[in-house]
Amino acid sequence: MTNMARRTHLTGLLGLASLACLPPGSRAASDAPVPPHGIGRRIRHLSYSDQGGRPDGVQVMVNRRHVYVGHMFSDGVTILDAAEPRGLRPVGFFTAGVNTRTHHLQVADDLLLLANGANIVAMQSYDNMRGYFENTLADSITDRKKFRSGLSIHDISRPTEMKEIAFLEMPGFGINRLWWPGGRYAFVSAHFVGYTDHILCIVDLQNITKPEIASRWWLPGMHRAGGETSALPKGRRVALHHMITAGDRGYAAWRDGGFTIHDISDPTKVRLLSHINWSPPFPGGTHTPLPLPGRGLAVVADEANAEKCQKGTFHTFVVDVRAPENPVPIATLPTRQTATIARWACSVRTTCTRTGRGPSAARKSFSQPTTMPGCACSISRTRSPRRRSPPG
Repeated sequence: MTNMARRTHLTGLLGLASLACLPPGSRAASDAPVPPHGIGRRIRHLSYSDQGGRPDGVQVMVNRRHVYVGHMFSDGVTILDAAEPRGLRPVGFFTAGVNTRTHHLQVADDLLLLANGANIVAMQSYDNMRGYFENTLADSITDRKKFRSGLSIHDISRPTEMKEIAFLEMPGFGINRLWWPGGRYAFVSAHFVGYTDHILCIVDLQNITKPEIASRWWLPGMHRAGGETSALPKGRRVALHHMITAGDRGYAAWRDGGFTIHDISDPTKVRLLSHINWSPPFPGGTHTPLPLPGRGLAVVADEANAEKCQKGTFHTFVVDVRAPENPVPIATLPTRQTATIARWACSVRTTCTRTGRGPSAARKSFSQPTTMPGCACSISRTRSPRRRSPPG
């Protein structure tokens, strides 16, 4: 499929999903053209870029007035010149090779850390996304192709060039996400041979051209080669989506495995402080753990992964983490009854009462936005969460 065809296809999906989200009496309004600046509330649109004909953007990072966009399907990273934010210009593209997905990246100090791993969409055997969310990664890849697996490090002091200065191989299916706000250690979600799915891997960057694995941590039942077996029923996937750190604490989301808090004061010896899982009764899919250390809270988003709420409603939880050994969910964010734009392929979803799936990723930090492909936006303060009533 050509780049233009992919973009046209995604645009068509967006239109169909928009129509499905509207109540029957309102669908006539969907025929009205969308203005060039889009439709939004509390978001000021600045510009649009098709990212060099690659609309499948995932992670977006900024350095020296250039934007680096990791792609989900296009096997590479697009570089945009953002010196004039209202006129973004594609000025470069990096690829680690066909079938190597490089969708997630982190930037600090003129360095870029890049996830390398299998293009899972091209290699898995499932014909719908439920298969991806409900099976372990190790059992999902049936059409294996050649790819690169590990962490690459790039010098981006010259913004239009991604000069690779190091590569740390990680035998397995590669990296899903990474967290690196700068400093000596990077916190990586990666799959290794012998494990069922992505686990925590902490990488020591003291010698930036020779990175080393400092430690690994996983939930019980994930080390298949070590004789561990999972106690969870079929259809539930335990995998580290990613960890976000704040000081000497690490906050981790494990999909159907729940939410953990860790003492990372010694990154070579990660210590579990607590583990909580609200699934059941809620559907699971814990995706993004955003700590708010100044408030003693964490905002934890469960990723909706079933259409038309076939698994129930997926929520974004507000968790009191003042006592990290005993995290307590105290609220959920409001569930909108109107159409909202979700992350997957820019498609329009609604909440459970319509046809949608719910939340996916919380905003990870002001320097690390999760955005729609091709958009440059200014986002103002959002509403406070709604507190749940006490039980009984």
